[in-house]
Amino acid sequence: MSNNAASAYDCVDEVPLHWVRGNQLGILLSVIACVLTQQAWVLAIPLAVQLIGRWAGIRYNPFVRLLSPLFPKSSRTESRELLRFNNLLAILFLAAALIAWLLQAKTVAYASLAMLTGAVVAALCGFCVGCFMYFQWKQFRARRMQ
Repeated sequence: MSNNAASAYDCVDEVPLHWVRGNQLGILLSVIACVLTQQAWVLAIPLAVQLIGRWAGIRYNPFVRLLSPLFPKSSRTESRELLRFNNLLAILFLAAALIAWLLQAKTVAYASLAMLTGAVVAALCGFCVGCFMYFQWKQFRARRMQ
């Protein structure tokens, strides 16, 4: 990035790991708050944040701005392509949980939140379930094209 008025949050192809962790922590804290308070509207917060990040880019993600400073700055990065795939998965799980909760299908809501929480906790511990799924999808498509 150039130094001329470029923000630290400008769109890049490789995203610093501490930004990724900040987003993951925001999702996790929101899910915990939803389950503890039993308030479905709490899920609208991470869903909105993920939709903003999907539409406008990482520089406008409030979780990244608020929570990434809690993590040490990292020179390690994540691919923007993988993050967009993971972002889509988070949006789908959050939307499914919110809709299920509003339809009084709490078992479906909790199952969706459990899968999302498992993926987020695994990612915070260093294993990206979404990345693994993305790799498998790419492998499947490559074999199919041959």
